[in-house]
Amino acid sequence: MPADHGANPSRLAAPGPADRLRQRLTEGRGRLVVIAAVVLVWLMDWLLVYRLESHREIGADVRTLVTRLEEIGSVVFVVVTIGLVVTLARGRREALFRWALAYLLFAVLQVVCNVFSMVATAANHQGEGLVGLWDVGAVYMQSVLVFMFVYVFLDVTTPGGAFVWPSREGEPPSTPHLIDYLFISLNVNSTYGPTSEALVSRSAKLVMSLQVLLAMVMLTVLIARAVGSTS
Repeated sequence: MPADHGANPSRLAAPGPADRLRQRLTEGRGRLVVIAAVVLVWLMDWLLVYRLESHREIGADVRTLVTRLEEIGSVVFVVVTIGLVVTLARGRREALFRWALAYLLFAVLQVVCNVFSMVATAANHQGEGLVGLWDVGAVYMQSVLVFMFVYVFLDVTTPGGAFVWPSREGEPPSTPHLIDYLFISLNVNSTYGPTSEALVSRSAKLVMSLQVLLAMVMLTVLIARAVGSTS
């Protein structure tokens, strides 16, 4: 049979790393990973806020704001979880990612709120010792994990992928793993820049810029709190 010279080149091209990951997350047990990620983000934030409130780490005014936001977050979590379950039952891929986006946006808002609650109460922690810095470390790790899931979402929903994944010479890029996105998020939080993976999505660049700003604020609070705790 003669070759079909009129075939669409995009159909002949092999799926990229982000395309393969998207297929995994929208088929079979991979769809449950999306729900598990939402549950993990919500549980992590709930535990952090509960710990901050029980140990009186934040002032009364800030505590009211954080508590109110957490209550709204719990409602959003229930609604999103129901939406995800219904979407999985119907097998609707686009709706699956829309529900995930709704919760990730709120999760980022919770991270921003927690970071600035640290700023607002930085002067309340004097002479407590370095053990009193645990809440800054907890918010730091929350930021790393939330933005890790945001990068996964951006990569699988951006046409062609949000990142260019490196590979060994002569070998195609492998399908990215959750650890790869954790590596990116941890590097952004610690070195204030992308890693060996090239960033080609403008949306991802904006998200990474926000993460860098939050990381700089957390570092400033950490230094101020460390000095105050030992003085």
